[in-house]
Amino acid sequence: MPAPRLSRAAAGLLPLSVVTALVLTGCSSDDAPPPDPDRGCAPTSSAQAEDVRPIDLPPAHVTVTDPGTGDLSIPAPAPRTDAPQRVTLTTESRETSVVGSESTAPTTTVEAVTMALTAYAGCTQPDQLEFTFGDVSSPDEALDPALDAFDGATGGVTYRDGMTPTSLRIFPPQDAEAPASRAVEQSLLSALTYAVPIPTAPIGEGARWRVERTVTAATTVEQVMEVTLTARDGDRLTLDVSVDETPTAPIFRIPGSASTLDLSRFNNTGSGTVTVDLATLLPQSGSLELRGARELVGADAERPILQQTAFSLRWEPTAGQS
Repeated sequence: MPAPRLSRAAAGLLPLSVVTALVLTGCSSDDAPPPDPDRGCAPTSSAQAEDVRPIDLPPAHVTVTDPGTGDLSIPAPAPRTDAPQRVTLTTESRETSVVGSESTAPTTTVEAVTMALTAYAGCTQPDQLEFTFGDVSSPDEALDPALDAFDGATGGVTYRDGMTPTSLRIFPPQDAEAPASRAVEQSLLSALTYAVPIPTAPIGEGARWRVERTVTAATTVEQVMEVTLTARDGDRLTLDVSVDETPTAPIFRIPGSASTLDLSRFNNTGSGTVTVDLATLLPQSGSLELRGARELVGADAERPILQQTAFSLRWEPTAGQS
């Protein structure tokens, strides 16, 4: 029988842990007007908007393994309400696939998205973040023009203690095309799934902590982050991060289908550095790079699908902003 074919969504244009059949969220941006640009915070939260359909993010469990040295204190977030945060997120997912020992050349798929975000903490709800899209672009010549529709669109993120994001909401504009909405959603979902929470216990320089998540997607994995506080300058914390993911079961669910494949081999690891500011909920700057591979087996065990994957994300202040 022919080797199983994976759709573009199933092929893994997200890091291995985040591959899933995504449902476009939210409603028209008319239902969630952007905050007044002259204000420094969001007076209301889109979490209460009519017909909002947030995407739940996997809970993160933080365990301090070494409190560090020097004066220990709790790194308590205090989002500023006098000015918004302007930051640019770039994500890139790459996958190369080959079927068993066939002589056909490998196929490679890449999806990259860059988006400028203006983020407002809630004036009276510091656990709620509202954001407005600025320029959204992609090197993909087919996708890039469709992303223009998101300029001025809105969304939000709900947080809990330790600057841990718990849900994402996006309000695509009415004229947004499905591929553009999917790409924007996947980019943000990927970035938030690799967000780095901070402890709610006293720590000092050199502190180390572990972050554990169960990420349920095409392959459900246990994600483990090892985090080290390498420097602190006032409210700014510089963190070194390593990531390792392990499947909870040898199953790959093909998104949009009831079918599954056997997952005979899997690995996904990476590392990076991020700068967190206790006065803003999104990272100030940072990058993370992951590399992985998997082997998927269908009815014909002699023709497995071999896939190599790569995922990168980068946060940086929007040009012209501090």
